[in-house]
Amino acid sequence: MKKRRAQLIGLLILVGIVFLFMGKKDVQVITNSHTFGVFYVEEKDHHIEPGEYMEMWVIGYNGAEKEENREYFKVYIRDANVYNLIEAEETYLFSFSSTGDDRYYLDQVFPENGTQLTGEGR
Repeated sequence: MKKRRAQLIGLLILVGIVFLFMGKKDVQVITNSHTFGVFYVEEKDHHIEPGEYMEMWVIGYNGAEKEENREYFKVYIRDANVYNLIEAEETYLFSFSSTGDDRYYLDQVFPENGTQLTGEGR
């Protein structure tokens, strides 16, 4: 009985150690996050490598910030449908974050007036 209990405890410790080392590789920790109520999209652009990848991004700043304190952000957008709805020289509520690769990725976007579509489409 004692031998079986010791084997079970040893197995549980071994499994825990394996999960600890395996899990560290897959964890994405958000290192930096920003939310702006008035994010001014100054520039919108994309790059396509046919058959390989597509990158879409906007460059802008916090529109509520004084001009001398402005910090520009390049925010990458993963979804082409979202990218197509964003227009240059417009303001939006933007929320974006970085996972440690020195790139910001869009989390949420809303038009400045706060309207948001809800429900199911046709």
